[in-house]
Amino acid sequence: MRLSLFLMLLLMSSLSQALVAAEVELARIQIKEQTWWVGQQVPFTVQLRAPGSFSGAAVFSLPEIPRVVIIKTGSPVVSSEEIEGKTWFVQTHDFALFSQQSGTVTIPEFTVRFSHKDGFTGPVHDQSAQVPAAQVEIERPSGSSPQDFLVTTDSFKLKERWDPQPGTAAQGAVFHRTITQEADQVTGMALAPPPEGVPAGMRLYLGQPTVSDKTERGVFIGTRIDTLTYQLQEAGTWTLPAIRYQWWDPEKKAFGSQTLPAVTFQVKAMTTAETEAPVVQSNNIVYVWGAVVLLVLALIFWQWGRIRGLSERLKQRWHPPARVAERKLLAGCRKNDARATEAAWQEWQNRQGTGLVLSSELQAALQDLQRSLYGASPARDWQGAKLAEAFKAYQRTKPEAASDRRRELPALNP
Repeated sequence: MRLSLFLMLLLMSSLSQALVAAEVELARIQIKEQTWWVGQQVPFTVQLRAPGSFSGAAVFSLPEIPRVVIIKTGSPVVSSEEIEGKTWFVQTHDFALFSQQSGTVTIPEFTVRFSHKDGFTGPVHDQSAQVPAAQVEIERPSGSSPQDFLVTTDSFKLKERWDPQPGTAAQGAVFHRTITQEADQVTGMALAPPPEGVPAGMRLYLGQPTVSDKTERGVFIGTRIDTLTYQLQEAGTWTLPAIRYQWWDPEKKAFGSQTLPAVTFQVKAMTTAETEAPVVQSNNIVYVWGAVVLLVLALIFWQWGRIRGLSERLKQRWHPPARVAERKLLAGCRKNDARATEAAWQEWQNRQGTGLVLSSELQAALQDLQRSLYGASPARDWQGAKLAEAFKAYQRTKPEAASDRRRELPALNP
């Protein structure tokens, strides 16, 4: 009788704990309810909850929203809270949203993956949760057109540099221009790109922008650097129009602007003598280089056997098979490619000597890999970070690692 009562109480307690766990939101999003401006940093947080300590880094599948940029900022903060008498671990992640569209902007539901233990110890459990959808109101300042690219900040800096300085130049001359923008509380990805229009007698080569973000004394600062290369293709007078950068100051409720001045080039046409002389010189250069190429090809054909042997020895010396297998394994982990990682592991293992002893962490990570490939219900979203960390840690602590590398010399008389 007492045993039955005890078992019933135990069952009720387990059911109660399961119900509490089911009611707890594993992922929650929080955005301050206020009206934000177009181009302004909209901070929000995502809280993750787990019944034990967190393990590894959480992976967020951030949604793609037209004319909206979402970035992760800072490092997560871990805390705890009591829910129905049970302690839950809470991990808070900071994000920032920048929108060039106004009105109601919806952040759709997205997935987060993280790992945790039972309490402070025990095995690591992989967890997947859905971050609920959220909405934020974005307002466009009066006097701003929906087509305008707007930056919202209380501090904006702009500068440019030319190499060489613009002015009179010969036909075919090349000029490099660097434009640097810097703004507080704005990510570099949310700063305006330069205009791409040029006069008919010029050609523009636009390089990839360099964007960066940094935190300085609690202030978020974004930077964008654009590199533009202009080639003067035709003779004449060509003018690049002024570039006006505009921003909205949310504190002063006013627009600010800064303009890069217009630039004029006087392009001189090349004379007949200038155009003919290089042709003769270029023909001579072609003949010289042709003779050099033929001589090099003849030497290669004559000494091909020695060159091939030397190439193989150098390849074995600088790219030992074991090291190549290590790089393939870590590359497979970074791409979360289970099959490529398994093949690289087998190749690396075959290159090791007898008596190989693996760490418990590495063995556990390899078992996860095997289960994902050959288990009863193979996992399609295998993550390679755990195996990569365990393998790197094993390589650092492996006593014979340094001596093995010294012994990896090319074979004698290959």
